[in-house]
Amino acid sequence: MLPEPAASLEQDQVRAYEEALPKEIIVVMEPVTPATPKPITPEIMQIAPVDPIPATEPLSPPTETAHAPASEPVTWRKFAIETNRDGRPVIAIVMDDLGIDRARTRRTLELPGPLSLSFLAYAKDLNAQAETGRGGGHEIWLHVPMEPGSKSVDPGPNVLLTGVAGQDLKRSLSWNLDQLRGYVGINNHMGSRFTSDADGMQAVMAELKNRGLAFLDSVTSAKSVGQKAARKAGVPFALRNVFIDHEDNIDAINVQLSKVERLAKRQGHAIAIGHPRETTLKALTPWLQTLENKGFQLVPASSLLQAPEPPETPPPPGG
Repeated sequence: MLPEPAASLEQDQVRAYEEALPKEIIVVMEPVTPATPKPITPEIMQIAPVDPIPATEPLSPPTETAHAPASEPVTWRKFAIETNRDGRPVIAIVMDDLGIDRARTRRTLELPGPLSLSFLAYAKDLNAQAETGRGGGHEIWLHVPMEPGSKSVDPGPNVLLTGVAGQDLKRSLSWNLDQLRGYVGINNHMGSRFTSDADGMQAVMAELKNRGLAFLDSVTSAKSVGQKAARKAGVPFALRNVFIDHEDNIDAINVQLSKVERLAKRQGHAIAIGHPRETTLKALTPWLQTLENKGFQLVPASSLLQAPEPPETPPPPGG
């Protein structure tokens, strides 16, 4: 996704780039057999489902996750929006790249929710902007820049890079994680190269585990190891299913929103990611108002986090 013209931006603002994907990737959380109709194309990454964290489980202030001892932090629960799912198909809308374009960020914060608002770690006045979103009933996430596949786009300062020594990577990661207070977890800004790197993602998950944060994989690459690394580290995670504004065209966005609805009906839930662009806001504003009558429930991304793998139980002595 290329940047918009800068005419609408304040003088000190920099337009955030989105990484252009060679093909649309839609994540389907169920097995697809030859006999099953496939209304959603072009490229489908099939991910085997894992046990969800129960939506009715209290999110604040429990002191343990499904598989974590009480001594481990569960920061994500403290800041997640508690949601009671009522049996309808659920949709989570995640809005990325917030905080840079202040005018469109404010308009996004005014949308009906709960939305999941992911603020770029290098945006100015980050905590004040996030607090406004939180006050509007939205859930707060942090958008962390990670290395894209192309060197022609700029992911922003303190980007997480492959091949960087452990302490240097941790320093960049810590800088990002320390920019915001009161958020559920992170998702990747760009990152098609970084999220495909096992060593880098393991380092990220170790720090998220240490801080009690969750991970939402934006799935900018079909080779992402985010799910595998999160499950291994014991980090609650979720996967983006559909990008709604892969094309900056209102007709194309409406097509994507229809895909979100079909996928939510098909598998019971869908997570969609959009960006604070003019066309996206024009499409989302009326669409969000139709969900109730269409039989969908709008939920925060935290309600769709998947439980990590339980720790391995050591064999008994002499076993």
